Amino acid sequence: MRTSFAIVLLLPSVAFAQPTATQKQETVKWVTDLQDPNGGFYPNPQDPNPDAAPRPSLRATSSAARALKYLGADVPNKDKHAAFVLKCYDPKTGGFAEPGGKPDVVLTSIGVMAAAEFGIPHEKYAKALDYLKENAKTFEDVRIGAAGVEAWGVKDCPFKLDPWFEIAATYGRDTFKGAPGAEQAREAGSLLAFNLRLKADEKLEPGNQAVVAAPLLTGQRPDGGWGKKGEKASDIETTYRVMRALMLLKEKPKDVKELRAFINAHRNKDGGFATKPGDKSSMGGVYYCTVISKWLDEMDAAKK
Repeated sequence: MRTSFAIVLLLPSVAFAQPTATQKQETVKWVTDLQDPNGGFYPNPQDPNPDAAPRPSLRATSSAARALKYLGADVPNKDKHAAFVLKCYDPKTGGFAEPGGKPDVVLTSIGVMAAAEFGIPHEKYAKALDYLKENAKTFEDVRIGAAGVEAWGVKDCPFKLDPWFEIAATYGRDTFKGAPGAEQAREAGSLLAFNLRLKADEKLEPGNQAVVAAPLLTGQRPDGGWGKKGEKASDIETTYRVMRALMLLKEKPKDVKELRAFINAHRNKDGGFATKPGDKSSMGGVYYCTVISKWLDEMDAAKK
């Protein structure tokens, strides 16, 4: 455990409600069924009577590649999907965009991650990190930018990250006003993940790693998930942010059983997952739930 604070877990080191092999195969099928024959993945199952032709998306393609990896499955037609990712890259600006759209920081970070998943050489999207350097100005920008830099390789990052650390430090001081409380687990997890992804936990502000990490455990809600400050319901995206930080810290959440149940509540009969229980399955829902579940599996295995 990387944190300096001691935590006693009262739960046995047993996995609760782990997805079965059959359930994983159903999810793999759900994902692979959303391939565009020319490359890329659709974000949702297609309406049988659409008004317009379905279009693959960069977001969905990145999520699909990583979800399949965490499910232990190969990405079919990998060359076509890699070619689709490169079609989303603009060599003039260095940014990535959805087909027909404009580049932005989020999509460029996603594009870098997708390119890394498909093993695309850096020279094929050589200016992507230059785009991030010039356009990442807010904490949310540098937070997702850190994921792109991590995928590229932190040691190979072509620019100094000091301005990003300054943005993150200002965010931490302004957001927490001291030690963060349990209701600030989302913000604490976001800040921790940013620093840990860039191998710079010593630059964490305010306080130290233990101070910022505390809400990740105390902030888990009775339904097993985590949610935004001021909102009663937990949500899968906030839960993903917190679990990303816990995974990097190598720290298990307090109530694994309820977290498993929270994830399972997002599962649908079609084998996919929704971003909100009761909604239709989406590639985003599949990505969040699959990755969190895999992290829990790895944590369970490490504790045995």
